[in-house]
Amino acid sequence: MLAFLKSIPRIIIKTKRVNYCFSKKLDFFTTLLKLHFKLQFNKSQNEVTSNLFGYKFTTYGYKSMLFQFEEVFMSREYFFKADNNNPSIIDCGANIGFLAIYFNYLFPNCTVIAFEPNPESYYLLRKNIEQNNLTNVKVYNYALSNENGTIEFFIGNQKGSLHASIFNNRGGERSVSIETKKLSEFIGDKTFDLLKMDIEGAEDNVIDDLTNSKKINQIEQYIIEYHHKIQGSVSKMSLFLKPFEEAKFEYNILASFGKLGSFQDIILKFYKKAR
Repeated sequence: MLAFLKSIPRIIIKTKRVNYCFSKKLDFFTTLLKLHFKLQFNKSQNEVTSNLFGYKFTTYGYKSMLFQFEEVFMSREYFFKADNNNPSIIDCGANIGFLAIYFNYLFPNCTVIAFEPNPESYYLLRKNIEQNNLTNVKVYNYALSNENGTIEFFIGNQKGSLHASIFNNRGGERSVSIETKKLSEFIGDKTFDLLKMDIEGAEDNVIDDLTNSKKINQIEQYIIEYHHKIQGSVSKMSLFLKPFEEAKFEYNILASFGKLGSFQDIILKFYKKAR
């Protein structure tokens, strides 16, 4: 209980910093308070379920629920504006579904295609979509790449890990064999308002597929978590940006780092020049 009481000032500071109106800030404050309280009495990584903002969320432990609520709902990193009230969205690296639900929170009439390769995360992704009756969200247990086939996918020992990856140094030693698919085949001749991507280093392969298939311009906006210098690799961000520049996209960059040469998660937001 003492630890919970000590966390209250931090909750107040976090709530003050979010860019929302007072009523929303109050909602965030009470939600954070509830999650911190539950975490103090249940630190296991077993399945837990809570009602947040009118949705039912199931995660592997309250620590994961707290982290993802702050990252998705409070940071506004994945907030976007659409030109219509029923945007079409692709969620690459959906994990357990927090973002798919967040997009439904922003746009109740949106449609979402969600991909999650980690079978343990995919299990909760399906559960979260089904228990909220989100019939407008379709989920697939595939790893996206630039070719169809199978791949060794590293999921580590933590259930629902946010770092599951095609790289063992990122995902962990435990691995599973996962079917890979080209995203371009799901896009077909359709257009989409947003493509969100957080796939722990495989983003180069997916953009390579969209470039070669000439589908890159069938997306109005991209929000991509780019993994810079993953595994200590050489810097090659210019190669990642090049196809977007050639397709006449503009972009903004959100990034910070601790020291020179360190790995970075970089948020890239691409949009058409007309915006």
